[in-house]
Amino acid sequence: TEQISLFHPTTKWQQIDQWLKHFTQLIDSPVNKIAFFDKQQKTILDENQSISLTIEQTKSTIIDSITRDSTTNVIFSYENNSVLVCALKSMRICHVLNNERLLRELNLIDISPNDCVLVLGETNERILSQDDIRQSIGNYLNTDNEAIHFRISIAIQILKYDNQQLLQILLPNRNTTIEHIFQLTQASIDVYKYLASNYSKKILDFSEKLSNLIDTKFILVKEHETCLVLIKKPKVIQLIDLNDDEQNEIHQRFTIFATIGDIYRENQIDIDHQNLLYLEDFVPSTETQLICFSSVTPIRFTLIDGNLPITVSIINSQDNQLVKFHCALTITVKRLSAIACQLFSLNNNYYRLMHMDCLLDDDEVSLDDIDSTMSQIQFQLISIASKNSSVRYDNQTIILPCSDETSAATIIEETLQKLRISYLNCHMYELIALADDRITIESDMSIEDIYELFPARPTTIPFELVKKNE
Repeated sequence: TEQISLFHPTTKWQQIDQWLKHFTQLIDSPVNKIAFFDKQQKTILDENQSISLTIEQTKSTIIDSITRDSTTNVIFSYENNSVLVCALKSMRICHVLNNERLLRELNLIDISPNDCVLVLGETNERILSQDDIRQSIGNYLNTDNEAIHFRISIAIQILKYDNQQLLQILLPNRNTTIEHIFQLTQASIDVYKYLASNYSKKILDFSEKLSNLIDTKFILVKEHETCLVLIKKPKVIQLIDLNDDEQNEIHQRFTIFATIGDIYRENQIDIDHQNLLYLEDFVPSTETQLICFSSVTPIRFTLIDGNLPITVSIINSQDNQLVKFHCALTITVKRLSAIACQLFSLNNNYYRLMHMDCLLDDDEVSLDDIDSTMSQIQFQLISIASKNSSVRYDNQTIILPCSDETSAATIIEETLQKLRISYLNCHMYELIALADDRITIESDMSIEDIYELFPARPTTIPFELVKKNE
């Protein structure tokens, strides 16, 4: 039965309950205890609160009166905050949680639901999955019909970079340090050294508080999976030269698989107004990974206003991969080829640049010599080697040029560079020659020696790269 009535805003729902019982249709009803349900907000109203505190006075609201037997008490807790709510047994847990007032009382307004998990019970009894929280609350009632207790925990996800193993750690709150999270991974400090932000790939200081970060996803890395970055900022014009270089330099550590874009993001560099110059002659694109520069340490960049004028695009003719960077008109073909090989992780001795089907064999030719009015230009990078190695690893195949003197160790190292795996891991891998039989190749064997295993004398020698003892 629907009853439309007007009440004073200070009237409590408990008083309305008593008032309703004077109506014959409710007196004759076997229901003695009723609750009030806001259909729009999907919440049971607190009988001790007034109308003005629970519904908007400027809007017409339909409130259902329901039997108390169809409701149950639910406790949600986060950190030191606990909130007791009355909810329909038939309601899904996710619908009960989707309440701004509840989240505000729990101090969860500024925390993403994706960073949280729901745990049933006062201890780590059971972590609820997404399917679980779509179930009705009644599914979790105990035989004593006691209040159901759900704890909200912060879910920290940590990826071990070397083996891609994913770890999950539950924290009662965000008031903890990176060092504590590192310790909770139970990783050996002799093997793993750092936690990196998944957002910017920057190595985090152990004293950093989780509450100061936007991230709850981290990467566990070893020492050689990181690199030091030094950014030299333009000096501010001063009346007196204080010669304080430290104030004009930023020192940071990133993972080797971080990109130039990650550095921009971490340091809030506006790419429309400033850019990072490498070796004083080119600005790499934001997609370029730091592993391309990790042969030297620290990796030095200079922060410049604006950008260099020429956009250079170079396509690797072997796999159609593309790199882009900015440079000046004065740069030479020789330097462009070296930059391309560095960004592609290739051996510069086996490659030359081609422009408009013309091989550029004069190393001293500059972009200015080609076209002084250009703003962009495209090249192809072609191999001039007479032999190639085809190295299969997992589901990838890497083509590398080689000569008779090239050693198996060099092929392993260059393959790992192409796979963006640190060359310091070379000792963990070995080459298998895919001849008539699979033959393990010693690291000091040369291509000339290996070639004898292939009577057909192919121009491309097939290998497989495998981890030792697999």
